[in-house]
Amino acid sequence: MTTLVIGAGMAGLAAARLLADSGHPVTVLEARNRIGGRVYTHRAFCDHPVEFGAEFIHGSNVSTWEIVRAEGLRTLHWQKKQDSLVRLEDGTLHTMAEARAISPEFDMTRTWDLPDVPPAPDDESLDVYLTRLGFTRDQLQYARRSYCNAAGDNLETMSTIAALQDMHKQAGEGDFRILDGYDCVLAALARGLDIRLNTVVETVEWNALPFPQPLPRTQGRGVRVVTNNGVFEAERALMTLPLGVLQAGRVRFAPELPADKLDAIHSLRMGPVIKMIYRFAAPVLPQGVMALYSRLNPPMWWSPSFGHNPDYQVITAFATGDWARELLAMGARDALDAGLHALQVELERRDIQPIDAQLMSWVDEPFTLGGYSVTPPGAAGARSILASPLAQTLFWAGEATASNASAATVHGALDSGRRAAREILEIGEG
Repeated sequence: MTTLVIGAGMAGLAAARLLADSGHPVTVLEARNRIGGRVYTHRAFCDHPVEFGAEFIHGSNVSTWEIVRAEGLRTLHWQKKQDSLVRLEDGTLHTMAEARAISPEFDMTRTWDLPDVPPAPDDESLDVYLTRLGFTRDQLQYARRSYCNAAGDNLETMSTIAALQDMHKQAGEGDFRILDGYDCVLAALARGLDIRLNTVVETVEWNALPFPQPLPRTQGRGVRVVTNNGVFEAERALMTLPLGVLQAGRVRFAPELPADKLDAIHSLRMGPVIKMIYRFAAPVLPQGVMALYSRLNPPMWWSPSFGHNPDYQVITAFATGDWARELLAMGARDALDAGLHALQVELERRDIQPIDAQLMSWVDEPFTLGGYSVTPPGAAGARSILASPLAQTLFWAGEATASNASAATVHGALDSGRRAAREILEIGEG
């Protein structure tokens, strides 16, 4: 029984790989001219891979490692304590270890060892909850700079229930970069698959296509997918479209999706994410330093050159939420200039000038329309509803369908694709 997978990002390729390896016919439809989705490894910016999209393996115990190890890919552990600098709110600059030792307020926003106080029964925003716990103004700012910037939006727009589930996840310690490029993981999943690039899905007609022979538990019905490159028919489809595309109505469903599915789609938020990547002719960060946590905008910086050790240095600035909105409102050129100025101030190096700079706005990427999903107050249960199959015909995967503990991560997308593939295989065996 054939399955159409819509989207060749991590979720779609993980699902297609498992289906194909199980002997299940599968075709992947991808709107872009490349695979990977929000994993976008740029190999022309300099002499080593630079991630313009997803960059880190978040945790030592997550499923991404299965592929990394099978492919023999080189990785680098971001230690943080000694190879990161932190500008505290009092203006002083320290290593991460020093900052945590001298500032209990800052340390709390790294350990998230919070008092055992439950969130409001009907949920509440994270800023309200942390204020209720007694967080100071500086602590709230540390939370905005680090946790919220990494999570994709603002304290005021994040569900406390979802955030606490995320803080207590069991993914293992540390963040890791793939020195050989994240695209190597996608290439491994894609080997031998039937992938149709430059194929933009326009309409999905589901549970409305009769087949000559009745199929188990599907009443002999399926899907018809209309694209710019023709019509594809199959028994079922797996949707891995980013939340932003679903919210924008870029794909029409016939019949329309049921109310609970639409409510789940629109109750979540698609956080704005940008990266600004600078290449300098010589290293500008102090020796042995990989990252900088700034109190300016952008609030987070790191060097993808760390571990490659070229004569030059590439530095990436990462901003989400209102940090990203403020920069995007300037336009690309002025945003890059503003970012450079912030770096010059933090390093006290007004002389440094890049030889190249690029801004990657995932908000403006037409087949994504944002960075990754965020759970606002009251929507902590939306992801499981979004993940639920419809009529054993339409299945759902992608980071927005992952649990609150693994949403907005590559491994969350990977796991969701495998979960959806197993759901399809179980029906086929029923």
